[in-house]
Amino acid sequence: MANHRQSLKALRRIALSHCQGKHPDLAILARELGSAVRCHADGLHMLAGKLRTAAGPLIRPLRTGRQDLQLLLIAWPANHISVLHDHGARWGLEIPLHGALQIEAWRRRGDGGDLLAHGHHWLGPGDAIWFDAGQSRLHRCRNLSGRAAALSLHLFGGAPGTGLAYATTAPSISQRMHPARPAIAGPLPG
Repeated sequence: MANHRQSLKALRRIALSHCQGKHPDLAILARELGSAVRCHADGLHMLAGKLRTAAGPLIRPLRTGRQDLQLLLIAWPANHISVLHDHGARWGLEIPLHGALQIEAWRRRGDGGDLLAHGHHWLGPGDAIWFDAGQSRLHRCRNLSGRAAALSLHLFGGAPGTGLAYATTAPSISQRMHPARPAIAGPLPG
């Protein structure tokens, strides 16, 4: 049985091995990380059991040795919903390690004005979602558990300094959401 340190090292090793160039094949990376998450379920469950989250998420950067590559371990408190954001001109991949997340996608109307809901994705341990550089992918993440913390791994690459871009207007609850898509993994729509 692996401990949580071995599990995190294995995930980090996979991520770094795929990110030797400027832009990895995100579908292959997602498949390999997903397989590792399922193989290391015991170690990741142990790590999740040690989490004590406060009001907001706990974010732990993992060492990559590169300025253009960011690897984050995020512990989400029960029922936590992130602010609506995108990742600028960066590419990225998000994968739950323990628990389940909902990724809610949004887009702006053609005139750059109002925000429109664009779909949901539900991700369990080992399911991944990704986006390419330069694509505006407004989204927010929510821990689907009302009681337990969720744990996820986030990998971002691209030019340093092009990090999070927060939406200037928050969507209202009354905005209508398009029907959810049955897919649970893949690129964010938009």
